[in-house]
Amino acid sequence: MASPKTEFAKQLLDALWEDYAQRVSYAKVYQNMLAEFGATFVNDHIAFRTLATTVGGHDLGIPMVKRIWDALGYQERGAFEFPDTHLFARFVMHSDPDFPKIFISQLLVDELPDPVANMIRDSVASFRPVLSDADVQALANLDRGGFSKELFERTYAFFKTLPWDPPYEEVVLRVNEVSQYGAWVLLHGYNVNHFTGYVNRHGVDAVGDIEKLVDELKKRGVPMKSEIEGARGSKLRQTATHAVVVPVTVRGADGAPKQIQWTYAYMEFAERGYVEENGQQVLFEGFLGPQARQLFEMTRLQS
Repeated sequence: MASPKTEFAKQLLDALWEDYAQRVSYAKVYQNMLAEFGATFVNDHIAFRTLATTVGGHDLGIPMVKRIWDALGYQERGAFEFPDTHLFARFVMHSDPDFPKIFISQLLVDELPDPVANMIRDSVASFRPVLSDADVQALANLDRGGFSKELFERTYAFFKTLPWDPPYEEVVLRVNEVSQYGAWVLLHGYNVNHFTGYVNRHGVDAVGDIEKLVDELKKRGVPMKSEIEGARGSKLRQTATHAVVVPVTVRGADGAPKQIQWTYAYMEFAERGYVEENGQQVLFEGFLGPQARQLFEMTRLQS
């Protein structure tokens, strides 16, 4: 029987997936296709985006998200720098191999040109904490305190609630010229950026490698990234669908709320190869910076 903390984490992951799959139609196509083939569906990793800046003593970057997964039993396994796009990332893993890895990145706001950095800081100055430090401590103590429906709802709301006022449209457009990543976070906050289908776990030949998977998704009308990252036989191969475009709320020049269309999320896919570790062949569980750099671009708004 799973511990209260493990059950909480599982239900949170399931709830985040269901919400994401309702918004990202390609995810449902993938899930239904696997059911059709009798294949196994496992998520390799989930990604979140953040802004490395501070408001009222709150660090809005990686620690804001990572503290939740740390409290739920995840442990850090690696970090990556992306200097050309002013990004930095960490990833954490759970001891249960069926739990997805969590990949959390942040935009290094201080490295951006001052006018754009100031626009971002002004936009998030209204930050309102959705999950308190006491809540995070309660997450860490779940095995002693038991499952709490109210705590679950607040934790889920953390990922679903924009924690600052809707940004001005002109700010989003200006930030987007310098960092499409930054514009995305202003609009979506700590929402899931993508889930990742784990090709190795499919278990059927029809979608037994990433090429076959891409072919089957294309047959079903899913628009895919033009190339696969990583050569055949390499330790990590990745590709993705296009990002869906959804209505988002911004403020117009008069301050009144309005809706515009913007990219939200895509579905990623990963096929992992073997590496030698202590004289044994083991599956590569990490990430490769150059490949991640290309996949960040999937949310760039196409004009």
